[in-house]
Amino acid sequence: MKKIFAIIATLTLVVSCSTDEGLAPKNGLTLTGYNSIEARTAFDTPSASSIPFSWSAGDYIWLGSFKSKAIAEGGKAAQFKWDNEPSTAGDYHIFYNMTGNHKNAVVLTEQSADGNLGNDGDFGYAVADEFKTFYLEHKTSYIWFDTTSADVTEKLTTITVTAEEGVNLAGKCVFDYANDAWSSTVSEGSNQIVLNFGEGVQLAEANDGIFAAMVTLPAAIGGKNLTITYTFASGATFTEVKTPSKDFEPGKVRRIATSIAAANLVQPEPELSYELRVLTFEDEDVKFDPIENFAFAYPDYMGGYWYGDYFTLTKWSDYIPRDGQYGNGHRSYEWYDANNTELEFVWPSEENEASWWGIAGHAGISDYVGTMDDVNSFHDDNMLYMIDLQAYNVKGGANGSKNFCSQYGYLDPDEYATIYSPEGVLPGIQFHDGVARVIDHMYVTNTTYTYGVIIHGECDFGGSFQLTDASTFKIVAYGYDSFDDTEPTITDFYLLNTGQRFVTDWTKWDLSVLGKVVRVEFNLVACDNGYGKYGLVIPAYFAYDDVAVRFEK
Repeated sequence: MKKIFAIIATLTLVVSCSTDEGLAPKNGLTLTGYNSIEARTAFDTPSASSIPFSWSAGDYIWLGSFKSKAIAEGGKAAQFKWDNEPSTAGDYHIFYNMTGNHKNAVVLTEQSADGNLGNDGDFGYAVADEFKTFYLEHKTSYIWFDTTSADVTEKLTTITVTAEEGVNLAGKCVFDYANDAWSSTVSEGSNQIVLNFGEGVQLAEANDGIFAAMVTLPAAIGGKNLTITYTFASGATFTEVKTPSKDFEPGKVRRIATSIAAANLVQPEPELSYELRVLTFEDEDVKFDPIENFAFAYPDYMGGYWYGDYFTLTKWSDYIPRDGQYGNGHRSYEWYDANNTELEFVWPSEENEASWWGIAGHAGISDYVGTMDDVNSFHDDNMLYMIDLQAYNVKGGANGSKNFCSQYGYLDPDEYATIYSPEGVLPGIQFHDGVARVIDHMYVTNTTYTYGVIIHGECDFGGSFQLTDASTFKIVAYGYDSFDDTEPTITDFYLLNTGQRFVTDWTKWDLSVLGKVVRVEFNLVACDNGYGKYGLVIPAYFAYDDVAVRFEK
């Protein structure tokens, strides 16, 4: 059987019923099935408020558990034959079922728009009378698509219908014919059905008849959202959400009329020639091997340092110091995102070790965040604890994560530059294997320390800062395509832009403009009044997370 619409009449059948499905037919049998509004496997041309239906060539029925021969031609009536005749035709239940087995129905999640609903899971039930005649009552539900367009020129390839979670539109179900109802249990259920148009069909401004139809299980869909997605040959889509007022009922048809304009098509994202791998600093994303004999280093305020306890580092959060501000101040604090992005942080110089006023080059991996209360008291002694590692005004890392990384260091033209960047080398990240790749982006934000100094204008670095409408503070990234490159590609990102325009949330920074690089170094640059006797009076920190790298396919 093929297509469908709204039911305008219900046939009441007075028939005998039996639960005996085990008698084998004998001596030949022919049953005649009539196709009325209630009996259908195919849509014909609709008229007014109804659609007539007919049998389709190839249809067959089940007499109990015995399948008839397939009919050669369709029509309003069809004769179904068995080689053997049962003793009493009226003792046998008749099931129209072409995807399952008599009373065990299967509504498919992948359906064809060829008009033959029987091949998609259309299901019907009847009992033959003493004249070896039956009228089929259909027990599945149906969606009639009336889809048009005046200007879409490409072909429609699929229509996908998705119900809310927990609503089964397709799956396996048993028809309880004794109670004339479906079993409440659906196995292998799905809330989505895809109607496939093969190589595609051209939409017209109006349809002469049924455009397409879909079979569904009866479902409690009334008042719930139903999402319909139309996909075209190019991959472009049009999506709409309907909220049916009534449930999908057995034998009933719901019409979805849609006119699609070319301007409303959503074009597909171009297929990327690369995959993105992301450095998240999250423990669940760890791919590196355990690192033995790891220890934090502590400055001794005499230009030297001493190590804390040694331990085996197995996850990103092991890098987070928990016992003091300066617990990661030596160049031995390095990380490597092995087997993922291949990014690593290494100290830019053998001489770049801890200094009494801060951690030269890299504050480290962190999960510490600060609030306005921390900003207001950042200069108090009790705020020294981990203030270098605090990201300001966020709940954790970027995109709902927990961990992130804090970067420190800048290049200054005066004699004190060597304190922060020995030999003029800036801190940064690089590819461990030396392969040049595009770093697509990272997320950055301000730290509590930096934000506090800018707001309050207090600093111990040989001066103070006065915030004005012209104040700026930015990160400058230098991308090197080889370790010998002396002419980097440069891009920047403003943490403070013209006065009060602060970055106070994780913000995506496009680094793809640097091209393929083996190393990216970061500098922090302020407006003129951001420098004092010893260089920057603003703490040279920023926080970053979710560094995405392109790996060519």
